[in-house]
Amino acid sequence: MQKEKLGLWSLVFMGLGNVIGAGVVTYIGVAVGHTGRSAWLAYLVAILLGFLVNLPVIFMTCAVRIKGGNYTCVSATMGDVLAGFFGISNLLQVFLFANFALGMGSYLTIVFPAIPAKVWGVIGLTLFMVINLLGLKTLSRFQNIMSVVLVGSLLAIGVYGVAHGLPDSMDIMQAGYFSGGSGGFYQAVMVLFMSTQGYIMIAALSDNCKNPTRDLPLANCIIPLILVIIYGTVGFAMSNVLPVEETANQTLVAVVGYFFNPVITTIFIFVGPVMALSSTMNAFFSLTERPMIAVTKDGWLPAPVAALNRHGIAWKFILVEYLLGLIPILMDLSIGTIVSNTTFLSSVGNIIVIIGTMLFPKRLEGAWENRTWKFPMWLFMGSCVLALAIRVFMMYQSVLTANSSMLIGSVIGLVVILGWCFLRKKQGLVNVEKSWELK
Repeated sequence: MQKEKLGLWSLVFMGLGNVIGAGVVTYIGVAVGHTGRSAWLAYLVAILLGFLVNLPVIFMTCAVRIKGGNYTCVSATMGDVLAGFFGISNLLQVFLFANFALGMGSYLTIVFPAIPAKVWGVIGLTLFMVINLLGLKTLSRFQNIMSVVLVGSLLAIGVYGVAHGLPDSMDIMQAGYFSGGSGGFYQAVMVLFMSTQGYIMIAALSDNCKNPTRDLPLANCIIPLILVIIYGTVGFAMSNVLPVEETANQTLVAVVGYFFNPVITTIFIFVGPVMALSSTMNAFFSLTERPMIAVTKDGWLPAPVAALNRHGIAWKFILVEYLLGLIPILMDLSIGTIVSNTTFLSSVGNIIVIIGTMLFPKRLEGAWENRTWKFPMWLFMGSCVLALAIRVFMMYQSVLTANSSMLIGSVIGLVVILGWCFLRKKQGLVNVEKSWELK
């Protein structure tokens, strides 16, 4: 069966759907609470940091088609066992599906209070599982529609905010700016950082791109520019239209309610927060499934789990993602608890990816010479060192703030996965295939 091929703008929409989600509709109010009217500046800094930690992988996608995403990077540069460990442990991060589903449910409950957020979350998660089972063509079209509506609605709020900002909004020396000092501004950047980097996961779709070494790096550079416009203007609207006291620690929907009548506010709930969380949940299914196919083909998991349906989708992985996402919802875990369990896991994985990316010029024969963007070695290595420093710092912060029992559980889970990988390798069940091409 011929696979659907994604072009530049499909990749841009997929990346936008993956990155514009819970952050812009829920965390901006928290950022205002930390730093007041300078929250929009904190968002611009967070976007820059997100781009910097993604830059090494962006450079790598200029040179090779990495069929299994970050798993391919690790397997080709750091050895079999560590690749298997990374690939399987990455699946645990789908617990975040519960956050997207519960977040969407919390907004729908405002409109339909008779139905609990938990029920809406299960309905939303089920809907997007079905959509992803129908194949990349259906997924891409649906994602494009959702992303266009989402971007349009957020831009409308952003433009409104810029047009109705307080008279001294652009003077950062005015009262209300940096209200929490340098520490408050730092905290705001850290809160917003998590919503500025997820677009890099479209690298996992390399095998489904028409021209991956051209379109993937270009898409990953276009997306942060769009984020500057969307996040910058929305952040400005949240922090510089009304007094800070009225917007600090409030959601974007609450602020829209101050601006518009209930009918418009209700419409915004659907085309703004609900659309944002839906697009993120939709994109995450596919961006997690693709690398797991490569993991299974190499023998880290039994081959039958990667069986494809008639749409070319590994339906069992989609189902596993769905079930893992349901667990926190059915257990009534809070969003904070879910985040504490995944932040450390993602930090470990991201550090492994950066180290593997640093090695690709030496480990992947012909890749450096094949790069479409002729960037110098010093620039590439500098980007890797900077990204690694940022990631290590993030992991350190996650250890300091994580729930101790959830942190211990995460460590135990990682140890079990590592032991499983050593066992599969020792039993001779692993045959890591080359899953990158100079195209």
